Amino acid sequence: MAVRAPSVLSLAVRLRLLIEENMARHGLVYPWWIPILSMVGLVGATTVSLTMRDWLWPPYVAAGLLALVLVPGILELIFGRHIKPVLETAGVFAVALVLLWNPVESTSTLDPAPALLAFLTAEVVARDGVRPGLIVGATSAGVIAAAAAGPGVHGLPVHLVDLALGFAVGYMLLWQMRALLAERAAREGERARATLAERERIGREIHDLVAHALSVTLLQITGARHALRDVQAGERDEVADIDEALADAERVGRQAMADIRQTVSTLATGPSATQALPTAADIGALVEQMGRAGLAIAYDEVGDPSRLADATGLGVYRIAQESLANIAKHAPAAAAQVQLTVTPTWARLQVRNPVNGVARAGEGPGSGLTGMRARAAQLGAQLAAGPDGEDWLVDLRLQLRERNGKLFCPVGRRVAW
Repeated sequence: MAVRAPSVLSLAVRLRLLIEENMARHGLVYPWWIPILSMVGLVGATTVSLTMRDWLWPPYVAAGLLALVLVPGILELIFGRHIKPVLETAGVFAVALVLLWNPVESTSTLDPAPALLAFLTAEVVARDGVRPGLIVGATSAGVIAAAAAGPGVHGLPVHLVDLALGFAVGYMLLWQMRALLAERAAREGERARATLAERERIGREIHDLVAHALSVTLLQITGARHALRDVQAGERDEVADIDEALADAERVGRQAMADIRQTVSTLATGPSATQALPTAADIGALVEQMGRAGLAIAYDEVGDPSRLADATGLGVYRIAQESLANIAKHAPAAAAQVQLTVTPTWARLQVRNPVNGVARAGEGPGSGLTGMRARAAQLGAQLAAGPDGEDWLVDLRLQLRERNGKLFCPVGRRVAW
């Protein structure tokens, strides 16, 4: 079977990949054609200089000088080994010195040999930085000036301007590369911060779901145990209350598992079917659920919580949910009070329960109080949680503004009350 030779297009693609991989190894993010232009400039200036000096024959002279320009870059490109920049620079300097010390005899034609040093200066600045570029540029200027004073290279001012332009081009490329790297780093940092914020948000959501479900379930199980004890003691002969309490605990647990699965699924695969999130208008139902589980709660609602914007209402609901979960955990026998007030300009949520010597809600290694403070900070609200006389009080205050018929809390602005 005949072996098909690679096409010109495939060779070009391979060359491009080699150049990009080589630049990536050296931490450079230039387009692949930048090194190609630099090499073409060096080879072109060398070839024209050889032609003007009639040095193309015998070929070994031209081949040797072109090899000094090409070989370091080709070896580094093919074998992937880092060639010290000083070796590449020395090769181009050697070629330039040979050409400049054998100037063109015609005084009416500008010698392109000094352009080698201009291309070299641009390449060093773009690749290695300003300080090495200044050293190479200053050395190049000295070599050209010495050649003008010695063998007699014509057009010294033009060649010095070429060197300055080479330095400027290299510096512009270097500045653009550094700006691109800084932008990429900023994007990576922003992406990392966004990822962390999303993880924290999902962590708070799962914590609130689990804490609430466990609190209700434990209250129901406690009630069922007490009822079962009464049946065993002969004080009661009805098991309906026990069955209802356990059924309610099972229902809350299943709902919590469904909510957790949806949250994790959203994190892993993206948004799924839309499902309404709770708002401040659902706090009454939350209190009723906790009451059915056995927690003694008095609820007072002033104003219309449904006017709160969805995000604001969800934050208020989660703080109320966590507060009640803390009460169920630390003081399940205490009588709690929940008061929610909503006006066109402000809203306030207060959750109060007697301490009576038991552990205060929010103390200890748990993350409930930390999560509540994080939610309050997201809303731009004020949250106070701590002892208030003989009670433990969670006090959330929000300043509200109206937009499109909804009340929302302007994020980032906190007002002293």
